Amino acid sequence: MSNSPVVKKIDFSHLPLFWLAVFFSAGIVIAYFWKLDWKISLIVCLINAFFSIVFINRKHASIFLLPAFLFVGAFIFHSENQKISGNRLKNVYEQKIIESGEPLEVEGVLHNKSELAANGFFLELRAENLIYKNSSKAVSGKVRLFAPAENREIIADYKRLELQIGTRVRVACHLRREENYQNPGGLSRLKILDEQQIDAIGTIKSPLLIEKIKDSAAFSPLSWVYRQREMLIVEFRDRFSVSTAGILIASLLGNKYFLDQPTAEVFREGGTFHVLVISGLHITFIGGLTLLILKLLTKKRTWQFIIAATLMWVYALAVGAQIPVVRAAIMFTILLFSQVIYRSGKLLNSLGACTLILLVWRPNDLFTSSFQLTFVSVAAIVAAAFPLIENLREIGSWSPTAEKPFPPRVNRRLKRFCETVYWSEKKWEVEVGRQIWSAKLFKNPHLKWLESKNLQGILQYVFEGVLVSLIVQIWLLPFLVAYFHRLSIASIFLNLWVGFFIALESFTAVFAVFFGQISAVLAFPFITLTETFNALLLLLPQLIVENDLASLRIPHYSGDLKIIYAFYFVPLLALTVFLNLWNPFALKRTASRKNKQKIVCATALAMIFFIAVVVFHPFSAPLADGKLHIDFLDVGQGDSALITLPNGETLLIDAGGKPDYRAANADDNSTGERFEPDAPTVGESVVSAFLWEKGYSKIDYILATHADADHIQGLKDVAKNFRIGAAIFGKTPFDDQDFSELFEILSKRKISSVTVKRGDILDFGAAKIEVLYPLDNKNAGKTSSNNQSIVFRLIFGGRKILFTGDIEKEVENELLQNPGFLQSDFIKVAHHGSRTSSTENFVSAIGAEYAIVPVGKRSQFGHPHAEIVERWEKAGAKVLTTGERGTISLTLSESGTEIQTFIP
Repeated sequence: MSNSPVVKKIDFSHLPLFWLAVFFSAGIVIAYFWKLDWKISLIVCLINAFFSIVFINRKHASIFLLPAFLFVGAFIFHSENQKISGNRLKNVYEQKIIESGEPLEVEGVLHNKSELAANGFFLELRAENLIYKNSSKAVSGKVRLFAPAENREIIADYKRLELQIGTRVRVACHLRREENYQNPGGLSRLKILDEQQIDAIGTIKSPLLIEKIKDSAAFSPLSWVYRQREMLIVEFRDRFSVSTAGILIASLLGNKYFLDQPTAEVFREGGTFHVLVISGLHITFIGGLTLLILKLLTKKRTWQFIIAATLMWVYALAVGAQIPVVRAAIMFTILLFSQVIYRSGKLLNSLGACTLILLVWRPNDLFTSSFQLTFVSVAAIVAAAFPLIENLREIGSWSPTAEKPFPPRVNRRLKRFCETVYWSEKKWEVEVGRQIWSAKLFKNPHLKWLESKNLQGILQYVFEGVLVSLIVQIWLLPFLVAYFHRLSIASIFLNLWVGFFIALESFTAVFAVFFGQISAVLAFPFITLTETFNALLLLLPQLIVENDLASLRIPHYSGDLKIIYAFYFVPLLALTVFLNLWNPFALKRTASRKNKQKIVCATALAMIFFIAVVVFHPFSAPLADGKLHIDFLDVGQGDSALITLPNGETLLIDAGGKPDYRAANADDNSTGERFEPDAPTVGESVVSAFLWEKGYSKIDYILATHADADHIQGLKDVAKNFRIGAAIFGKTPFDDQDFSELFEILSKRKISSVTVKRGDILDFGAAKIEVLYPLDNKNAGKTSSNNQSIVFRLIFGGRKILFTGDIEKEVENELLQNPGFLQSDFIKVAHHGSRTSSTENFVSAIGAEYAIVPVGKRSQFGHPHAEIVERWEKAGAKVLTTGERGTISLTLSESGTEIQTFIP
């Protein structure tokens, strides 16, 4: 046996594609932030490429090759982002050649399969011509259209049109390309459309508005696959409950439009929503299962590769060929191909190859959340999880060999744990029987019992699954906070639970559909089994969510403090390098090794520090500055305003809402359950996102002016997402669903509430609130409509701001009995600028300099009414609307007043 120590080194020359991908990506980043001239990028790239070829047989050729890839990355990014053509549909709307939402006719070719939804279906059209105001204009770009189909007659009309890929159609509709809400922190609708390469969206109000010009000229080989997928969607909806069908259709077929909101929220809060999105997890599982079956049928690797890759790509295309699916398919193809040519390869090298291919294709994807989450997850598994698990396996399964004659030099408890998980007494007995020597190893006495009961395999699955999940969570932490403001510790364990049961549920569901084509009796046991697996799947996540143990909502750092996220990865990457250098079988303890241990410990402490800084966010919220800040948010047709008081306390007034969840009877579903789509709520995606952008995790006070859905509904999300000090109401109508749900959340979280009336004064030091309405708290538990709104005046340093809720003429006339309490410098205009409010006498009594109207850009009620805007302007007020200007921010201080708008 050799006594020489085993030396472990990282040889970067074995990872050429990985390092080329790193420099290529760096070139894209440099071009994005520093706007390098594309000509300079191309020239420098060619020079470096030339010298790398000249010195190709020299050791240091990479000195020229790596910079060449850096500048080729910058060049490709510039090429991708050159000014779009003048006739591009995106350009037509951004240059206001046609206003968003104007009626027109669009002509083009259907270039993708129709995608079924709960109340209709989606079409994607490759636009070629627009007809607008009797004028025709040639255009290019993609349009996504939604066709509502809420009854059988309309469905039959659409079926008669026989819309297929390649069909040329002309559609009359209103195309839109605009933001939904315009506030800091919110998701940009235009950015999402650009990532999906969609230029505009619209709704087809009737099948009569579609003119079929020409049938598809070519046969699509995938048409049969698409029809089978649609058949499965219909079968799942008909045979299973709303929850089960939604999970199956999303996780197995890649269609998210049948997920019901309560089920989706359980996955979201439990941190396992990614399981419902077709991604690398699904592609790897399906590809691996296919490969396993093929290995039983043929030993020829070429045929294994061709058949497995073909089936996997057909599946990827059938489920929509979304970018995450394509990424996973490319990665799997590369790994499979390396096996065919008998090259095991390095996983980091495969990741590099995948990165190069995808970024050459779509360099802008580097800045999308989907790309970042996918590749950081894979990098965490490849660079950290796999090397750690490999070392732990070697520690646990060690037996004397020529290469490793001595046991691992590690902590005794670690060694015993690894042996418990990985040691196999049976394998050791076989190995000893093969050798001419004998040896006795002293292992954990309980190992034989674990192995004999077949518990060791389960223990390995659970341990490695939890370990991989934990490592991925640590790597993803800054991204999870920045994009989702959520940290789910429970997901470390729930990933295994959900993954296991969703696999079982998928298998039994497919069998149920298969046997259902023969006999309902044969299908019944599989349907029952599928529903049972679904109930078990949801059981543990629901239990954790209901007890508020699932996740934490965390604000992110903004502005210059974003640098914290970059620093977070410094100790993380250092620990990853140390992990890859770790050799538990090193024979000697040297002074340098002890120094390395100190460095590792210091790095680990730095890692813990940065995790704490991200999770507990001590620097995220703004400090008190002695000024009064008021932000009127754009929540569409609704109200919401954040007041930040001079002492730093916060008061949120209303939080918008969505009056109609578009719940629909699932008449195609055999259970007849009511279906509530998984649509983003204003309280979560707009108001909470704005507060997280500000850096808040606590709101001191919330105030609901009244119980209309467009004011109070969003407060439910805020109450769940933030720590709340107290809630303020004028009325407490427990028979109102939105109010009762909000009050239930407040009670569950032990948040106190108070009711206010005329004459009450809320003192906040330098600022105070005078409550002007309601008159009293009598009948507080009855209705809380527009004319029961809280009206109050906020006073700071001699400046006054009047908040009027949704009061109408009757209450305005009551308030005019004491006009001295109405005079204000700023007013939040009542009822979104409706003609039901803002009477002439009321407007005159206030004498405001600015009238702020919270209203959507496209109000379904026509708000603000033109005569009301004119009335305020005639009274000397400058009118600002959130629909046109986005968030409207007032800052009042001793030096004066500053007004800023999100849209200049």
